[in-house]
Amino acid sequence: MNKVRSILFLAGVLALLAVLHQSCGSSGTTSETAADPVECLVGVDWVYPSGESPTGAWKFSSDGTFNSSTTMFGGMSSWGNWEHIGDGKIQVTYTRGTEEYLPEPQVIELNGCDQLMVGQTIYIND
Repeated sequence: MNKVRSILFLAGVLALLAVLHQSCGSSGTTSETAADPVECLVGVDWVYPSGESPTGAWKFSSDGTFNSSTTMFGGMSSWGNWEHIGDGKIQVTYTRGTEEYLPEPQVIELNGCDQLMVGQTIYIND
């Protein structure tokens, strides 16, 4: 039962983020894809929607690990590994989390060094 509740919780978070993203609007344009994701990713706080009041954040390390967190719905965090797979695309694999399940691996994308696309959500370099 807890696993079902956790899956429903994650689905709700993703749905809410998609709705928020749509309501904020999107210009439909992207900046140039980053050539070296290590320089863009490592040591930067990637936040959503802003650094002044973030509800979500990602942090990448040069050793190929990351952590992410959200304060929505009581909060949750996850940790894992990342790898550049070309054209600014980053494969993330989850290894640990505060929920009873691990999300499936996913591909996220850098748009230049100032935007990180996770699903339909744009995180900014803060």
